[in-house]
Amino acid sequence: MSRSAQELLEFGKLRAILRGATTCAPGRRAVDQLEPRQDRMALEREFELVREAMNYLRAGAELGFGALADPEVWLGRLPVPGSWLSSAELLDAASLLDTVTNLKQTLRGEAAKYPRLAALAAGLGDFRSQSAAIRHAILPNGEINDNATHELARIRGAQVQARETVRHTLEKILRARGEEAGQDYVTLRNDRFVIPVRAADRRAVPGVVHGASATGQTVFVEPLEALEWNNRLVQLAEDEAAEIARILAELTGRLRIDRGPLEAAAAAIAEIDSVFARARFARDFNCVIPEFSAGNSLRLDAARHPVLEENLRKQGRTIVSISLELGGRETVMVISGPNTGGKTVSIKTVGLAALAAQSGIPVAAARAELPIFDRVLADIGDEQSITADLSTFSAHMLNLRGMLETATEHSLVLVDEMGTGTAPEEGAALAVALLEEFRTRRALTIATTHHDRLKSYASTTPGIVNAAVEFDTVNLRPTYRLLVGVPGVSSGIDIAQRLGLPAGVIERARASLSPETREAQALIAYLHRSRDEVEDIKRQAREELERLEAERRSLQTEWVDRQRKRLAELEKKFNETIKQLQADVARFTAEISDKREREKLEKSAGRRLTKIGAEAHEDVNAAMLEHLAESQADLGVIVPLPVLPVEPEVLVAGARVRIRGMKQPVIFRRIDGRDAEVLAGPLRMKVPLADILGIEDETAARPAGSGPAPAARRVTVHAQPSEESAIDEINVIGCTVEEASRRLEKFLNDATLANLPRLRVVHGYGTGALRRGLATFLKAHPLVENIHAETADHGGEAVTVVELRS
Repeated sequence: MSRSAQELLEFGKLRAILRGATTCAPGRRAVDQLEPRQDRMALEREFELVREAMNYLRAGAELGFGALADPEVWLGRLPVPGSWLSSAELLDAASLLDTVTNLKQTLRGEAAKYPRLAALAAGLGDFRSQSAAIRHAILPNGEINDNATHELARIRGAQVQARETVRHTLEKILRARGEEAGQDYVTLRNDRFVIPVRAADRRAVPGVVHGASATGQTVFVEPLEALEWNNRLVQLAEDEAAEIARILAELTGRLRIDRGPLEAAAAAIAEIDSVFARARFARDFNCVIPEFSAGNSLRLDAARHPVLEENLRKQGRTIVSISLELGGRETVMVISGPNTGGKTVSIKTVGLAALAAQSGIPVAAARAELPIFDRVLADIGDEQSITADLSTFSAHMLNLRGMLETATEHSLVLVDEMGTGTAPEEGAALAVALLEEFRTRRALTIATTHHDRLKSYASTTPGIVNAAVEFDTVNLRPTYRLLVGVPGVSSGIDIAQRLGLPAGVIERARASLSPETREAQALIAYLHRSRDEVEDIKRQAREELERLEAERRSLQTEWVDRQRKRLAELEKKFNETIKQLQADVARFTAEISDKREREKLEKSAGRRLTKIGAEAHEDVNAAMLEHLAESQADLGVIVPLPVLPVEPEVLVAGARVRIRGMKQPVIFRRIDGRDAEVLAGPLRMKVPLADILGIEDETAARPAGSGPAPAARRVTVHAQPSEESAIDEINVIGCTVEEASRRLEKFLNDATLANLPRLRVVHGYGTGALRRGLATFLKAHPLVENIHAETADHGGEAVTVVELRS
């Protein structure tokens, strides 16, 4: 009997790997139940859970259920009427109840990061009262707690009293008899308290005999004085057993009422454990979440067969990945190459990836895009059957017949060594006919072969692509790499020579090859060499491109740093000049004795200084704009399309605008009176509105309802964040007093030009040094009328309000 595709592709061994990543018995059963299915939405929901579990593990956390006892047995006994669970089974039940509680608590606080896992846990029942009842009644060793109920406590208290009484009575009898050492003890026989008596003295102690020693010289007698108390103990033991049975039945009854939620909880824990097992598998085997294509597109990048990879790891070896694409017009791939070169592994890798993806298991690949297959059909390996009187060829033909009966355009067909087992010409003809049938049905088909005719057929038939497993012709050994687009070389004679066949045999074999075969081998070898040369050229081009890109980034960083340093120097010199002017004005006005004249002159001088500062800033900005225009091309910025005419009312934040005197566009931030604040690379500056010549992307600035915009290239803008949160507020948290004063100086000048009556300076609490330093600076500033702390509900001592002179 032929094996199923899951057996041939080793899907069971993949599940075995997953079982090793589970933490509880329900999780292992859930993994065993993973099967390929075709419900795309259900699979995508399941993979979202797996993705969250992968992120959970990636964050350094773990989630397992190692303390959970298998609930299958006791859950199965709950439906039986009149039955109750043993104390050990109830403790197992409590482990499930506690696991549910812990799971809900763990994921409740992670709902924002892992919403699907948290929702799954949140839907579970609340079993805290049931767990508390079990833990109160049953001790960890399985014994019933004395205080489980008042009745049990009373019974056990009475038992203690009865034991003490009977023991005291028997010890009194022993003392009265004056028994010698070794015969003066109280013991138990048949659950009744007795004393040892020499057989010869039996009649001296009236009572009931409960046995004798091994020698027969001693008998164990229950004296008549102890008879009533022993009977009392027996009755109390029966009462105890009845009360324990009642307790167990009551606890079982509580669980029986919640049987549905308990079964749902066990199923949810099984699912979560299965999900995390798949996440651990993805972590350990560098897997990805597969994408499901809408059509028949199949793409695998750096795919590996995880079962083979695990085996190679144990041997200290690494696996070679494969990459391939199939779909669209090309629905058939023919893989050729030498024996032991990896052809069978290649088709098994594709088949197992398809089975894993449709079973909710991450795929061992760098990228996996697959269709939803209605079935995976495989014919791989030696299917010879002696009992069925079938040759290998016959078995393969029967398998292929069955595949033809069921294959559709939504199927994946995998055939290994197509056309072998019979005469080469007949086998090749059959293989071509079968591939043509699969091609006609548009089933995605991957077949391996040694037949040159199939290689030629794949090279000349639309919809079929050749592929080869690479062979190292120098060392005469396979590399196991899959090369798509070229046929493979069998290299059988070369391998035979390497394995030590006599030279004469090798030469006769080469001589017997037909001219067509030799020409075909030479052509294939040429194609492989050409492909290697092209790959080498592409590799060199990539390396050169990476080198140039790294160099460009280095130059860009260096240029930006240089401009920042120059701008900082200019700002520093400018601020020093302004401070000197302010000092000169202050010294000059201090010499005026008339207070009103002095104040009038101070105010006038302040306005003049502000105007001078603004004009100087504009000159600095203009110089920087000109410098940027000359140097910005070094940053690798492409020349944009021609800009459109602009009106100030259509300017919006984020638009890329043209500035007079600058070749490259800048980012518009906001209008400030007659000026506009813009971002030019790393620099923020103000320019007159009249210098804005146009907007690159009109759709970014066109008001709603103004009609369709003319076609233009769309530009994505990434604006840099502003230092201020509003026009009348500056945030200097984190600055030194000197840095904050420098920024505040410019901000005061801009605010005066904008005729603002007041400003807010956000400096935070900290140690208070920044607030005090800024207060000293502001009190001495000619543009400042008054300063005070903000109201408590708007920031309090963390914000200073500055009243400007009018």
